[in-house]
Amino acid sequence: MKAIALAILALASGCLYTRYVAQAAHGQFEMLGKARPIDDVVRDTDTPLRTAMLLAEIPAIKQYGRSYGLKIHRNYQTYTALGRTAAVWFTGAADPVAFKPVKWCFPIAGCFAGLGWFDEDDAVRFKLDLEAKGYDAIVRPAAAYSTGGWFPDPVLSTMLGGGDDALPSLANVILHESVHATVLVPDEPFFNESFASYIADALTDNWIAQRFGPGSPEDLAWTLGQAFHLPRTARLLSAYQALKAAYESKQTREQKLAAKAKIIDELVADLKLRKRPNNASLTETRVYNGGAAPILLAHRACGDLRRLVETAKTLKRSDFTSDLQEDLAPIGKLLGQRCRQHPNN
Repeated sequence: MKAIALAILALASGCLYTRYVAQAAHGQFEMLGKARPIDDVVRDTDTPLRTAMLLAEIPAIKQYGRSYGLKIHRNYQTYTALGRTAAVWFTGAADPVAFKPVKWCFPIAGCFAGLGWFDEDDAVRFKLDLEAKGYDAIVRPAAAYSTGGWFPDPVLSTMLGGGDDALPSLANVILHESVHATVLVPDEPFFNESFASYIADALTDNWIAQRFGPGSPEDLAWTLGQAFHLPRTARLLSAYQALKAAYESKQTREQKLAAKAKIIDELVADLKLRKRPNNASLTETRVYNGGAAPILLAHRACGDLRRLVETAKTLKRSDFTSDLQEDLAPIGKLLGQRCRQHPNN
């Protein structure tokens, strides 16, 4: 999630932008100021053993990512203990009867379909402001984010989980954020996040097999987590498609709202959700997961992940037809064509 640190570079104006950029700058530089070299943290006898063991794996994970063409830059050489439950709190919003996410645009940085806040109260207040304006809105904690190479991203304490999936999850986050530092198309979060999720998940599967072996506790924990996550994501995406069809129909606004309520009621019941989804949360699910199919086709055309990553580096904003382009089928096709045209890429 790059909006935070990139926005620091923007010469923004207006009340919201001034307030947002100010908190982003303060939060980012406070985080960097607390960072310590990972080697020092690992050697420190006051460091909890589990934390030291997890951090000790970072150099090998980075080297693994580099072997697939990921640009690690100066990232993940340091560690920051945040002393809170999230790195940032992400906020987003959408039209209540259309999948039209609100976007915030900054000079230099470009446009984003969400903003991240370093203070939870600020994020909640912003969400409430959006709801007061009639939008579907969300606020959620995020354990990590990437500055896209603008700053040396530290490993954060919020990235270190518990259980047998702690190392696979840490590797997945580092690989995901490293994809952003490698392939990042301005104004195209649907592609950026779907591509990063696809590459990171595939690389994590390979890394677990190499590092721990099939049937290891880490492999089982990661596989079980994926087995739980993937069907739920598929169900959320099916609800997204059903809602999109309703919104694009010729029904009245009231009829669309009634159809929306019915579709979401069924979704809540099917997944036994405690928190009711809305257009903002479902848009986020679509952003991170909706582009897997066309990227998979591009992967098959390229033959391996490294070639796919190298080919994706050639993408430019002009390859997309609009800001926040949701349909990634043309992009997947384009990547496949470039792989076939340049087989030695």
